[in-house]
Amino acid sequence: MTKLNWVVLGTGTIANEFATHFKAEKAVLYGVASRSLEKSEAFAEKYDIPHAYSSYAEALADQNVEVVYIAVPHSHHYQLIKAALKAGKHVLCEKVITVNGEQLREVTQLAEENHLYLAEAMTIFNMPLYRTLKEWIRENDLGPLKMIQASFGSFKDTDPSVYYFNKALAGGALFDIGTYALSFVRHFLSSKPTEILTLGNLHESGVDESSAIILRNEEQELATVSLTFRAKMPKQGVVAFEKGFLTIMDYPRPTQATFTSYDGKHQTIEAGDTVQALNYEVANFTDMILGKKENKTLPLTMDVVEIMDTVRKEWGLEYPFE
Repeated sequence: MTKLNWVVLGTGTIANEFATHFKAEKAVLYGVASRSLEKSEAFAEKYDIPHAYSSYAEALADQNVEVVYIAVPHSHHYQLIKAALKAGKHVLCEKVITVNGEQLREVTQLAEENHLYLAEAMTIFNMPLYRTLKEWIRENDLGPLKMIQASFGSFKDTDPSVYYFNKALAGGALFDIGTYALSFVRHFLSSKPTEILTLGNLHESGVDESSAIILRNEEQELATVSLTFRAKMPKQGVVAFEKGFLTIMDYPRPTQATFTSYDGKHQTIEAGDTVQALNYEVANFTDMILGKKENKTLPLTMDVVEIMDTVRKEWGLEYPFE
């Protein structure tokens, strides 16, 4: 059986989670790279990874590396994606994939020119429950989609040494948690939003702290997104059709949804395992590469990034490296 060699760029929190649970039928965790050989070697020893690199460039120069998983701060995604694609590697990049649409369009074109796959490591596009829900919706007469609601509130420390409120590292609620809410919304909308309204509050650090976003597409489907980095709110998604609504709690990595019909009846739909969230990304991306399948998630990611471009412009939020 063909197995693809994966390398992780970065040794932070998400990279540790990725390595902790890594288990794939058609992929091997071949190496890890950091800006420090000491960090790479410690990470490799911890997770029994055979190769440790002293730099990202060294990892990308290894001809045995086939797929790169980028797990560094948002501000560094664009440059590393470009470098990986130019080195002939397929790329799965942590969210948010790039900080603006211009960057994403450039690397998308680069991937196409080099016949490589590029995707965002967005759990919502990979959790089995969402595929099951799409099938369930098709099989049941729910009437037209009317409204989607997505909320996400998290209380984050304002310490600038952490990226959450660090403008130089592309911090802010939109890129950290808003990308989940908008990806949830876009997954269910019939088409890309054509109208976008928003209000946002900026923190003294210069990044977005709280916001509300309203979306509408050509089918007249509406969506509302509520985000904050300074208060807890449930990670709750609601998808309302004419004949009832779906409620998905903890929607970034859900395993269960409840459908409530217009006459008050309830039905539970279940699929997947939260612990395997990142492995679903690995499996799907690997299958896409080996099977030469159509990349169906990148267009959705592009829509989400372009929505974020619009709302940031409205808020007056621009990052120094843009």
